[in-house]
Parts: sequence; C-alpha cells; structure tokens
Amino acid sequence: MPGRNIIVFLLAVAASMASFAVTATGTADGDREAVLQTVHMLLDGWREADASKLEVALHPDFREVTLHLQDGKWNFAVEERDRLIKTMGRISKGAWDDQLIDPQIHVDGPIAVVWSHYKFIVRYTENGVAHAPMHCGVETFQLYRAESGWKVVNFADTHADSCQ
Repeated sequence: MPGRNIIVFLLAVAASMASFAVTATGTADGDREAVLQTVHMLLDGWREADASKLEVALHPDFREVTLHLQDGKWNFAVEERDRLIKTMGRISKGAWDDQLIDPQIHVDGPIAVVWSHYKFIVRYTENGVAHAPMHCGVETFQLYRAESGWKVVNFADTHADSCQ
C-alpha cells in the first residue's frame, strides 16, 4: 500500500497549502483594508480641516507632488508635510472634498500603493458668492508600514481643471 500512503501524503500537503493560501490572502485583504483606511483618514482630515488626522496618517518624511495642467502645460509643485498640516488651520471644515473613484490597492510586505482617479471640490465664498470649482485626475499614495501602522510617505497627483 505504498501508493496509498503517497496519495494520503499528497492530499495532506495540498490541504496545508490551501490553508496557507487562505491565511495569506486573509492577511493581504487585511493589509489592503488597513492601507485604504489610512488613506481615508488623510482625506477625512482634509474634508474636516483636522490637522490631527493628518498627523496620524502622514509619515514624518511625507511629501506631496502635484502636476497641474495649465494652458496645455504640466506644472510641477511640491508640498512638504508641515506646510500641508498648517493649511488645515487656514481652511474651513468642508472646504476640501477629495473623492476617490475606484481605488486600486497593491501591498507587498511593508510597502503599499493606492492608485485612483479622483475628483476634488474646493468650496469657498468670495464677495458673498459661494463657489465650488472642481478639478480631477489621478492620485497615488505610497505607504510604508511603521510600528504604529501604515503611514503615507508620498502623495502624487495630476490636476486638471476640466473634468469629463
């Protein structure tokens, strides 16, 4: 009955591998969820003008890079962490509304990327008239897993004023 022992052995190995795959997938799903929660904390911080949420979500070495399409040319701008956090004190709650459209999340160990189309509405009042211009494009968030959880290290976006 050596053939039967081999079959039992192979079935046991296959069951172990299937169990490992489910565990690995569960962990990956949990990581993707945690990564997206961190990105949403950042966006909620913007929406709520809440600097404390940015403090939690952003890595100390965070930086933002924006490519803004103006007059047919892409202009490059960089924003550092401290300046972005200070901006929260100068805007009102609800002034910024960044909405992700079908975010794609990729995680590999301690690094993750979120890529998404987005639309961003800026609400303000000027001379008694309410305005809500919108821009759109693509956003990417690069995150690293720190001891305290996932942190956004880099944010990059394209910024087009005419959205389809």
